[in-house]
Amino acid sequence: MVKYRIRTPNKIYNGVTEGVLFTNGEAIVDDERLKNILTLDYGYQSELIEEPKERKATKAVAE
Repeated sequence: MVKYRIRTPNKIYNGVTEGVLFTNGEAIVDDERLKNILTLDYGYQSELIEEPKERKATKAVAE
């Protein structure tokens, strides 16, 4: 799942913008439309957070 870290210009902002709770000027969202609203309309910065890909469990075969 794609996630975005959103940062406000105010590093000590603790509040809600567009339904997103910000703590110390940061929040994590997974909705690209919401990320676009926050960056384009409010001038916030966004950063893509890449999650490690899940590994398939491999089963060792006893010989």
